Amino acid sequence: MKGAAPYRTAFLLSVMDRFLRLIFSTGTPNPKKAFLHSELDPSAHLPAMVHVLTPPPTEASRHEIVWLAGPRLIGLLFNWGLLGVLTTQIYIYHVNFPRDKRRLKALVYGIYLLDWAQTCSATYDAFRWFVYDWGDIPALFLRYSGFFNVPLLSSVIGAIVQASPPGVELTIFYGWRIWIFSRSKVMFVIVFILAVVQLGGGIATAYYMFIDASETSRAAHTIHSVGVRLGGSALVDIVISVSMTYYLLRCRAQALEHTTNAVTRLVRLTIETGTITVFAATLDLVFYLTEKNGLHQVSGVTLSKLYSNTLMVLFNNRLVELRTRDTISGENAALAFRPGRSKTETMDTGDFQTITVKVDKESFNSID
Repeated sequence: MKGAAPYRTAFLLSVMDRFLRLIFSTGTPNPKKAFLHSELDPSAHLPAMVHVLTPPPTEASRHEIVWLAGPRLIGLLFNWGLLGVLTTQIYIYHVNFPRDKRRLKALVYGIYLLDWAQTCSATYDAFRWFVYDWGDIPALFLRYSGFFNVPLLSSVIGAIVQASPPGVELTIFYGWRIWIFSRSKVMFVIVFILAVVQLGGGIATAYYMFIDASETSRAAHTIHSVGVRLGGSALVDIVISVSMTYYLLRCRAQALEHTTNAVTRLVRLTIETGTITVFAATLDLVFYLTEKNGLHQVSGVTLSKLYSNTLMVLFNNRLVELRTRDTISGENAALAFRPGRSKTETMDTGDFQTITVKVDKESFNSID
């Protein structure tokens, strides 16, 4: 049976290769001319889904190749690494919060599936650059499924995480949380509109990248759509961080001591996660506008994973709050119980799973 393992691995790799080639069907280039760039028509062996309006260069210096291929490889490694972190967070959520409402579970698992689709698409592009078309300079300057994995999926995931109207099943989190804390329709509408604007910019960018997949393309309409997408994403993250911090601090002023500590941790977490996504979106925009190489793809291909991981950090942060509450109760509330009938108390936590505490004593007094 041990000897069969290599054959099963080879079979799975063969199935994956056939699946990718079936989805992204390619032509059959002449292998004798594969490296003769001066005689090769760049569009002759492209996948059917790839369209090129700006012809890629047939020759490139070593410096250009390094700064185009290197950042792409680093970005893909970060992408897979963050997917591993996200998988761990999904497992923690699945084990500890089985009674969350269905729409929250649909949100979490739906985003996880979208992130897997994004990573598989980015990995296909890497196989095109570094395996299938290795040594083909024009192919290195093409973004095969880049229109799908970077602007489209990143914007969709970002919009889902950033804003949603209350009651909508599969769209939640930050906009909804601002609504819960503030009950301010104005703030919610601002966050929602900005999230929709950046989503529109992402869809427009995906369209323009689909009709011209060349890395060297810097058409005016593409630059404008990228600016709307990344600038809007950074702006909505700033608005979310500032407004969440303000409303949380306002709640802290009215809270008890142990609740104040929890709110302080939540404020710090909100600022930290918001800073990460703002920095990544801004870095992607600056590099795209100033450099004609692959530097912008380091942050661009990982942006969706940053959004998903920040979402799961806030979901799983409830574990820390529950443990902290238990510790405070154990250290500061030494209680003397008197016998009585059992009693069940339910703590309403909104859309998250309900916490039920069963007390086998009817009353208690502090011994202090």
